[in-house]
Amino acid sequence: MPATRDLEQSAPSKAVARDRIPVIDLAPLFNGTGRVGSLTARIREASLETGFFYVKNTCVEDRVIINALDVMKTFFDSPDEGHDKQSVHNELAGGMKGWGPMFGEPAYQKGTVAHMESFDFGQQLSESEYKALGIEPNIWPDLPGFRKAMLDYYKNVTRLGRALGMIFSEILGETPDFINARSGPSAPRTMRMLHYPANDTPADSRNVGISAHTDFECFTILFQTAPGLELTNASGQWCQAPCDLGTFTIMLGDMTERFSNGYLKATGHRVANSPWTRYSMVLFFAVDGDYCVQPLPRFVTGERPAAYRPVTQSEHIEYELQRASSNRVEAD
Repeated sequence: MPATRDLEQSAPSKAVARDRIPVIDLAPLFNGTGRVGSLTARIREASLETGFFYVKNTCVEDRVIINALDVMKTFFDSPDEGHDKQSVHNELAGGMKGWGPMFGEPAYQKGTVAHMESFDFGQQLSESEYKALGIEPNIWPDLPGFRKAMLDYYKNVTRLGRALGMIFSEILGETPDFINARSGPSAPRTMRMLHYPANDTPADSRNVGISAHTDFECFTILFQTAPGLELTNASGQWCQAPCDLGTFTIMLGDMTERFSNGYLKATGHRVANSPWTRYSMVLFFAVDGDYCVQPLPRFVTGERPAAYRPVTQSEHIEYELQRASSNRVEAD
């Protein structure tokens, strides 16, 4: 499957029959009923044959999702020039945490301008831990309940991510703790809260919801409130992703593709313009920033040599963001 730089932004998308999209019940992971082996087989099949999948009956309660959505909407509804947003402008945190204004997203495809705004945060650590690890701390608006609802959602979705990390580790032929043991305090497990205002302008080579890209981490857990997300399937075709199948959409990321030497493919995705408002909450499940990712030996053979050079998680994120930022500068 193409990397971000090779994805076709203008390629048409198609609706997919709902019964062709895997919706996987994760209850056995959290209720002690067993059958985890069958889940691993189903997720492997979905990853290889569809390229993405949905999950339901997770450890994330509805109230946690609703509370996070409520405070997120309150934040994004506040005026851009007001204190709530300006006090957490991402320029105050090196561009990596806090509020990202409308049209400020890097251009994953040259010439594109994203019609969205964002709020980003990561693991909540102590001041001394942030300093020791060289990580920008989270910054929070002074909105009642905002920080608690965000961190509650982060904690619960991270638990889901660790459960999926065990399954992906087994798919990679490793012990169940392979990914989780390498995803500690320094892992850039970023949460992005995204707001796509209603925009009935047809998407073209410039005006998009967000342009085509793959995610830079191991896998992505996404909750969305309305249609608009488009995904590449295992054949590289663009598909229109429903928003009401399961609870979360799971997409594979660049690090899983690298670990497997291309056996598992990162999921290309983009967001189309739509005449309705759309919100999404996205967790990027990453390994430690200084962990060097390269194809695992079992996926490298004489017939299939290593197709990816060793790179740390942080180096890969930095490279892709710099490339996307330069695309945006060129577009301006």
